[in-house]
Amino acid sequence: MEIFAKCGMRCDLCLIYRPNVEREDRRKEICAVWKKQNLNFDGDPATIICDGCACEREDAVFFDKNCRTRKCVFEKGYEHCGFCENYPCDIFPAEPAPEEIARMIDVEKLWTWEEEKLMEAYACKRYMDEFRAEHIKEV
Repeated sequence: MEIFAKCGMRCDLCLIYRPNVEREDRRKEICAVWKKQNLNFDGDPATIICDGCACEREDAVFFDKNCRTRKCVFEKGYEHCGFCENYPCDIFPAEPAPEEIARMIDVEKLWTWEEEKLMEAYACKRYMDEFRAEHIKEV
């Protein structure tokens, strides 16, 4: 079952999403790829975990507790960005385009195609564009 974060990321595919970690802990793998993508990333694979930004439990743990996208979606009362008439906006997280990813893999050698597969969950724009194409009738 697809589980969307507020920004459209796929929690059900995310390697730090608590149910996935409990099933198979692959946090070390994804943290290594994130570190290649962002040299300032300092998440500890042993402790990084997320309950998913749709979780409303008091004790919920979020990857980014100060996420502006999550705050905006809650304030507007939407399930996720795909329902917003302003999608995509300036606070929507923009991942690299497929061509940029290919360049980073083939030219810059930042990571491998296998590591890119680990990033599948985080294609927010692709998932929201697909959702909107299927569910939202543009005027």
